[in-house]
Amino acid sequence: MTKKKRTGAALALAAALTASSLAGAGPAAAGPATLGLDYHCTFPLLGPQPVHVELSSDVPDRVTIGDVMPGIVVDSVSTVSAESARGLRALYATTLEGHALADATLTVPEMPDGLPVEVDSALDRTPLPASGGFTVKGRGTAPDLTFTQAGPGKVTVGNLVLTLTPRTDDGGASGLGTFESECTQDPGQADVLASFEIVDEDGGPGAAPYSYTLQGASTIKASGGTIPLAGALDAKVDGGTVTGGLALDPAKARFQMLGFLPVTADVAFAAEGGTTGTYEDGVLTTTSRVTARFPAFTVFGFLPVGGGDACRTSRPSDITLTSAAGFDPRAGGALTGVYELPPIDGCGALTSALGSSLTGPGNAITVTLTPKPSTRKQPSTPKSTSTQKQPS
Repeated sequence: MTKKKRTGAALALAAALTASSLAGAGPAAAGPATLGLDYHCTFPLLGPQPVHVELSSDVPDRVTIGDVMPGIVVDSVSTVSAESARGLRALYATTLEGHALADATLTVPEMPDGLPVEVDSALDRTPLPASGGFTVKGRGTAPDLTFTQAGPGKVTVGNLVLTLTPRTDDGGASGLGTFESECTQDPGQADVLASFEIVDEDGGPGAAPYSYTLQGASTIKASGGTIPLAGALDAKVDGGTVTGGLALDPAKARFQMLGFLPVTADVAFAAEGGTTGTYEDGVLTTTSRVTARFPAFTVFGFLPVGGGDACRTSRPSDITLTSAAGFDPRAGGALTGVYELPPIDGCGALTSALGSSLTGPGNAITVTLTPKPSTRKQPSTPKSTSTQKQPS
């Protein structure tokens, strides 16, 4: 029966291995990625002991969609305390060997909730010094990966499970035999080994244009009514900056005036200036200024009660829409927001009553952007190849 122990030497090695390999994809400029982490590991006879791990690897800062990225080589150096070494020597161990199974999490647009990945790596056979602490070095190659959606990615390092064998002078197992060990990362540390950007090489080095149809609806908070929305959005994404234009089709809003009279409003929208926004960390945010005109209000669908060419909001509405994480500009998706509909004027004798049922803050809006057929690229089936070695 194997004994449980926690040790951080091999542990960190595996973590480095897992994280770095996940971060790389596609040929791009690479820079050294380094991360230092502290763990507490329980050694036999000693209880919890601190272990520090330094991870390093060259990680590309850009990944190209569709390319298979060969596994990256990762190095780690783990420092084990003198007290921990003394505990191993007390059992006549002179060397330590084994392998480590590391947990890491890959977060990319096609997997915004994170993909857990385990990587098994062999540890260097390390001689134990006659006194003092020691370091354990490791090197391994992580699994291949392929990405299908553009956007930001990152790799975070977690805990590890080790299988270790301390050996005596004659090469036999020490009194501990071969045992499993779990090691826990100290809380409150930065655990991101690498951040990178997944890019579509078909988008060109400059601003990438996108053209969408738009469908959705807005809820009128003052009366619980609704405004169906349809139109188009053209946008250019240049780095993290978004510019474009919004066009909304005429619509019919339905709400209740004075709490019981069913009113239908003809609504015409006019954009004031262009649409601006950002695309950062897989989240699209756009802001558009829109003035609403109301050519006609009718009760019961036929009785005119106001409206006209002069009936409009007193100023434009600032409508900010935001996507969920993992938004892919090539595939489109849902945007949501809350906006204020300013007071209306020029609508006739019932302007005040109509306005109290129609205007005000807190109006929710949800729209879905669908790439137009002429520019739409069919997204490929998400895939992420991560060939994982099973612990021996």
